[in-house]
Amino acid sequence: MQTRRLTPVIGVEITGIDLSAPIPDPTFAAIREAWLHHKVAVFPGQRLTEDGLMRFGQRFGELEIHVRSTYHSRHHPEVMIVSNKKENGRAIGVLGDGEAVWHIDQSYMPRPTFGTILFGEEIPPQGGDTWFADLATAYDRLPASLQTKIEGKRGVNSVDRHNKRDAAGRPDLAMTAEQLKRAPDSPHPLVRRHPLLGSRAIYYSPSHTAEIEGLSDQASQALFHELLPYMTQPELIYKHHWSVGDVVMWDNTATMHRRDPFPGHYSRLLKRVSFRYPPEHRVPV
Repeated sequence: MQTRRLTPVIGVEITGIDLSAPIPDPTFAAIREAWLHHKVAVFPGQRLTEDGLMRFGQRFGELEIHVRSTYHSRHHPEVMIVSNKKENGRAIGVLGDGEAVWHIDQSYMPRPTFGTILFGEEIPPQGGDTWFADLATAYDRLPASLQTKIEGKRGVNSVDRHNKRDAAGRPDLAMTAEQLKRAPDSPHPLVRRHPLLGSRAIYYSPSHTAEIEGLSDQASQALFHELLPYMTQPELIYKHHWSVGDVVMWDNTATMHRRDPFPGHYSRLLKRVSFRYPPEHRVPV
């Protein structure tokens, strides 16, 4: 196993590991440690079945079944398809070929996801890069006055309001009443403590955090507007250019991410699993 930092503050490339093969406990512990401390880990050149992807994810925690059940794999509900491909005129995956703006995965759930793993099966020759921002370092670098301003405040995360705001021309965002019932508006701290590392991070998902409890919409948006430049400083960002066989995983406690659009005449297919914290750590604090 070899590791290489991808930027001075975020991201690590891990090579010399076949994720489809059994991973000894000491090696897995080293992988987990590298990922936690670098927040994003990249494993190039992998060959994974859905079963293999699930086995790897299960080493980190209990796998989730995403609320958007329309895009589950037909073989395993724990695997979600991220793709612009269609079968019989119907999209088989979520996100299509457009831009996916900055967000934290499933921040809108009462118990948000811990980590996300993506495996690249089909990759277009251009576009579709994924950008990751380090929200723990961003918090550490905030002016003290802004840290004080967000301390103790809770952002209200809402997939319903996200869908209504961004639904024009995006049928993949539609959710059923039952799905929305599983994803009610969820308030979470704007400053979240990592339960395993003890570090603190900004927990604001531009796609999903609709307002701040106790503040007017105008005041909420003004505070979000003040925060975002600190969260997206170039030195806090790793941009991943995908290749077939890449496995990329990230810690949703301390990062947010976005995706570039790509030409729709190219096919893109990735498979996704996500995993939970232990039960006692699932509600952000």
